[in-house]
Parts: sequence; structure tokens; C-alpha cells
Amino acid sequence: MSSAVSLSEQAASQAEFIVDNVRLTDYQHVEKIDVDRGIYGCDCNGFVSFVLERAAPDHYAMIPKEANQFRPRAFEYYVFFHSLTSHSAGGWHSIQFLQDARRGDLIAWRFPQIEKGHDTGHVLIVAETPVMDDSGNFAVQLYDSSAEPHFDDTRGTGEGEFATGVGSGRINFKVDDEGRPISFQFAPGGIFTTLPIAIGRLEPLPA
Repeated sequence: MSSAVSLSEQAASQAEFIVDNVRLTDYQHVEKIDVDRGIYGCDCNGFVSFVLERAAPDHYAMIPKEANQFRPRAFEYYVFFHSLTSHSAGGWHSIQFLQDARRGDLIAWRFPQIEKGHDTGHVLIVAETPVMDDSGNFAVQLYDSSAEPHFDDTRGTGEGEFATGVGSGRINFKVDDEGRPISFQFAPGGIFTTLPIAIGRLEPLPA
């Protein structure tokens, strides 16, 4: 499998498999993953990095990380995707318009201040093509590890469900006049938050 669609689908399918087979999960910065036992204790970048490392290890290795970090943090995903163009070659390129995103793409954003011991942003894997509503906003079904459930989420939806950690849900996005994502509604009852957002897509490595 060497096409862009195949790489994206491999990443999305890996994420979906984890969500469907998780037995214990929690949102935590100290990573504890045991695939055989279905245990996924990780934050958002831990989850996405784990998926990429299994589905596209050479592409994962391109994401910069700080010298003192085991995984690239969320803001590093944003910075990397933001540095790309829609014509970038070499394994990744950016998607400028949210309506063009598809299953297996990655969306990342960063907080203005990067503080020790705090989240630096968020990174997620797109599960389905974004859907625009009557107001012009987009609903994006996704896979991620989150500290709170999103809309229509697998986390915390019933007795015995896990409220945080790995799961699948929906985040709503606003876009600018050209269609670029500019803000998001992370969870029910939340407001739209404006932060820098970037989208990255896996592409075949040069022969």
C-alpha cells in the first residue's frame, strides 16, 4: 500500500481499532499503554504518536520533539503542520480548507503560552469527512485522547464507560471566509475557542 489514501486509512483504522478494543483508559501525561490488555493511559499527543508510530513510523519520525520529551507534544504537531504547504513533498503536506479534510488527516492547535506541566494544545485524527451545517460550521468526527468527552462521544456515555482518555466523538469548527479553520467547540456547553489550527496529511515517501 503506497497511496496517500492508504496511508491515511491505515492511521485511521489503527486509531479506530484502539477505540473499539479499549478496556481501560485515562487521560494522563505519563504514558501507560499495554495493547494486549487494552490499556491506554495517555494524553492526546501520546495517542496520536502511538498510532503514527505503528501505522507510519517513518512519517512519525519527521515530527519534531523537544530533547527532554519522549513524544512530540501537541504544539509541535501544530508547528510542523503549519510549516507545510499544500504542495509540500516528502511524506506530509498541509490541508488549508477544512472541507477538504478526510479520514486519517490530523488536526492540531496550540496554546499561546507553552507552560511546564500544562497541555500545549491538542492533536486528533479525523474519522470522517467534515460535515457542514446550515450555519456554515463544520462537525468533525474524530479519534483522540481527551480530558473530557466531546459531542456524541464514546467516553462517559453510560455506566461503565470511561470519562477521559481514548475515544471517539465530534468537535465543531468555525472557518473563515475562505474555509480555513479558526475556532472550535470542544465539548457540549463549551464556547468556540479561537486558536491557531493546522491540518496535516500523510503522503507516500519519495521513492
